Parts: sequence; C-alpha cells; structure tokens
Amino acid sequence: MAVNPRILCLDNYDYQKDIKEIISQIEGKLVVIDNADILLTDDTRKHISLDDKNQYLIIGRNPKNLFATQENLFELVSEKVGEQTVFTIEPYM
Repeated sequence: MAVNPRILCLDNYDYQKDIKEIISQIEGKLVVIDNADILLTDDTRKHISLDDKNQYLIIGRNPKNLFATQENLFELVSEKVGEQTVFTIEPYM
C-alpha cells in the first residue's frame, strides 16, 4: 500500500477522521476499509454503494446500507495446515 498510490487503506486508526469526506475527494482507487463496522456511518455506507469512481474492499461484519447481495458477500476462512495458516475466500451464506 505504501508504494502503490492507487490503493487507499483505512482502518481503526482513522476512526476520528471523516471517512466520507476522504473518499469523496478521490478517484480511481482501490479503497480497503478494515474495521468497517467502526468506521462507516449509514451515510458513508450509502455514499460507497453509489460511488462509481472507486473500487472497495470492505472488511467488517455488517453489510447494512451497502446494497450487498449474496453474490458479492464473502468470508475469509482460515485453516491450519502443518505450521502454516492457509486463508481462503468463500461465498458467505
């Protein structure tokens, strides 16, 4: 992320910032939002769902107001294989 200007990462350290204001001013980015349940207000969620200028990877538990459907909800699954942890993304529900 630090070397790629096309990616914007937001996480719990950004909880005091106006997330909607930040993403309203950008274009052509992949926006990764971790801890979305903490960071996103209902108004910001609605803005994201209608934003056609950026792509979003939203990590959280609550898809409220994101116009999410079963086809675009996934969960991260971890499995211990020997001494390694293997992560896969599987359809949610």
